[in-house]
Amino acid sequence: MTDGALKELTRELPKDSPDATKLTQMMARSSQRLLLLGDRLSSLAKLMDGSDLERSDAVDLTGLVKDAANRAFTAHARRNLQLRVDGPAVPAVLHSQTFAAAVSELTALFCSFSQNELFVRVSSTADALRIEFESDNTDDSVQRALLDRASTTQANAGIAFAEAVLARHQGSIELPEAPGRRACLSLLLPR
Repeated sequence: MTDGALKELTRELPKDSPDATKLTQMMARSSQRLLLLGDRLSSLAKLMDGSDLERSDAVDLTGLVKDAANRAFTAHARRNLQLRVDGPAVPAVLHSQTFAAAVSELTALFCSFSQNELFVRVSSTADALRIEFESDNTDDSVQRALLDRASTTQANAGIAFAEAVLARHQGSIELPEAPGRRACLSLLLPR
């Protein structure tokens, strides 16, 4: 259903009806998802032509991660799911638009299988910057699906996109095998 059709349906319903509220929420989510898709396409184009390397920004990595994760969370999360993003301010130099798109991709991926909470942590060591995504889902099949990227299209696309962005920053993805523990994935960036 298009946004125009949703708007038309909303106009026909009483403003205070539950159906009108649901349609309004659907329109808002639809708009958020379209914005994220536009960011992803723009970032993919820059990755392909190399223009993402032309300009890097000095940013607060934690702030960038919080903004990108919150945008994806707003578009993809179910009502009962909570997002927690924490970490100290961490200065970094990177192409902020493509990196934010990668964080959004992974947040959307983790929203798809988290049950109640999704954690995103930013930390820093002398050698590397780490962004860790952790789900409250302890089902071993979720971590196996992340490890076996061919198993799901969404995991494959989201992780492949993040890997391409990280490769431009000489970074990597760490997917620990942790049976019986929460599903997790870390992005590592060299200092």
